[in-house]
Amino acid sequence: MNEIHINNHIEQLQLKIKTYVRHRTLHKYTGEPDVRESRLFFLILPFLNGEDWTEEHEKSVIAVAVIYSALTAHDQIKELNASSKSQQLTVLAGDYYSGLYYQLLAKLSNIELIRTLSSGIIDISEKKSSVYDQIHRTFDEWMETVQTIESLSIEQFYQHFGFDIYQSFVRRALLIQRLSHELDLLNQGKTSRFQESLAESASMLGYQSNWHALLERRMEEEKHCLLTEITTSQFPDSIQKYMKQLLDLNKSVNASVLRER
Repeated sequence: MNEIHINNHIEQLQLKIKTYVRHRTLHKYTGEPDVRESRLFFLILPFLNGEDWTEEHEKSVIAVAVIYSALTAHDQIKELNASSKSQQLTVLAGDYYSGLYYQLLAKLSNIELIRTLSSGIIDISEKKSSVYDQIHRTFDEWMETVQTIESLSIEQFYQHFGFDIYQSFVRRALLIQRLSHELDLLNQGKTSRFQESLAESASMLGYQSNWHALLERRMEEEKHCLLTEITTSQFPDSIQKYMKQLLDLNKSVNASVLRER
């Protein structure tokens, strides 16, 4: 399977998910649901790597993707004052997507997976809420918090179906993407609630105040580790190449930051 086939599978899955969740009014005011290429790639990575794949796997993948759409929709409201019609409808969109993934899983009659993912959603929601609370954590604890938020539901999907060998890849990859996003905001002179919480913790707990340097260093380290894991893995060349391009693993982070500044 080459990169074109990988792209085609992801695009077909994106279309399937968007068609499934489409609601005319919500689409008009809130736009497309958040169905990221990176999450879909890692959700179907076992399939791309030749694992046995059934209709149950496919429907479960769609359910997990919809979970992330719901959580992201709710996040948008926490960052803004939900006063406009579009913002209020974004709240409804999150609730709508939440109902859809339960409906999907219920149709599968997979009670164990429903329980696992539901428990994970509680954990993710608690971690997300902690970003808005006056909770001070070490830098490593914040990284663990972000990692849980970004990849827990996919990891649970892996564990349920016996795809545990893929967990370290998705944990590192989605953390890298989140750190890259935060660094992009910094380079644009913007901030996020996560950055504010990290800065507060750095001040209160006495670790390095120049916390953006810690973000850069952590992303460099994660990229190096993931690149090593990929190149020493048994993945076909096409999957290795796709993953490296998706995460821009062959480019120096420091060089990128200097160029943007």
